[in-house]
Amino acid sequence: MMMARSGGRAVRCLVSLAVLLWCMPVVEAQAWKPTRPVAFIVGAAGGGGSLDLTARTLQRIWDDGRTIGTPIVVINKPGAGNGIAWSYLNERGEDGHSIAIGTTNLVSNPVMGAHHIGHRDVTPLAILFDDYFILLVRADSPLKSAAEVKQRLAKDPAALSFGFGPGLGAGSHTAAAVFVKALGVDVAKGRFVPFKGAAEAVTAMIAGDIDIVSATAVNAPPFIAAGRTRAIGVIAPQRLGGALAHVSTAREQGIHADFTNWRAVIGPKGMRREHVAFWVQALSVANKSEAWQKDLARNFWRENFLTGKAADDFLDQQAAVFRTLWAEMGVKK
Repeated sequence: MMMARSGGRAVRCLVSLAVLLWCMPVVEAQAWKPTRPVAFIVGAAGGGGSLDLTARTLQRIWDDGRTIGTPIVVINKPGAGNGIAWSYLNERGEDGHSIAIGTTNLVSNPVMGAHHIGHRDVTPLAILFDDYFILLVRADSPLKSAAEVKQRLAKDPAALSFGFGPGLGAGSHTAAAVFVKALGVDVAKGRFVPFKGAAEAVTAMIAGDIDIVSATAVNAPPFIAAGRTRAIGVIAPQRLGGALAHVSTAREQGIHADFTNWRAVIGPKGMRREHVAFWVQALSVANKSEAWQKDLARNFWRENFLTGKAADDFLDQQAAVFRTLWAEMGVKK
């Protein structure tokens, strides 16, 4: 009888040990979490457009849901087409307490020569969404449509200047270049003026320093509502909704310009696996939240959530696309 009980206890112990060992990798992968405030680094000025907005939207959703467990501190490091921000990210180290917003500059900077850090010099955590661009002019500008822009540039490719932020190779720069190329104009002769953010570019336009601003759609409604600017077209596959539903696409105006931007969240190069697992999970939680889905619609963003190999493959594909794009435009380094 005693042997039977001992045998039973032994079996139960072995089963418990097996269950423990089986669960250990999962526990280990889930064990890490931030223990101090997290730096969320943005390569644009505060209030400088959709990059800053993306970070602060995630910050709010995470704080409201107590997802992270420690404060999220947004740090703005504009300049060099996000390169300053990403250098700062890598300098902070691999301890999991630093993340950053990733943009198309991850694949365009090495091509343009704007900054050496590319998508393989950081740790991609997730692709979040696509957004679209809008062309703004001053309210008193003689330019009323994309067709009128074409007329001016057909005579002189440098007749009009395009401002954008946050730097060379940014999505807003690419969108403007795609638009000009679609007009049949020599892009290499165009005038493209970088700023630290959309707000700075619009301020310069209102002051008369530049003619047109290429900006993400979410930036446009406040500027238009203030009565200082007008929209002459959106570079999108179809009209946007809400406050921009009245703005026709470039295609509707006979200009076959198509370009979609994307936004990502990245970690420093060499980020440890347990840190990656934590942030991918945190981003997945945010992406599934009702608040995030409402923000996608409110900001004219289209969901394009990718992680792991799918995100890596997407970035490799985008790098190839941008190399070809800029080479065709004659502005490759």
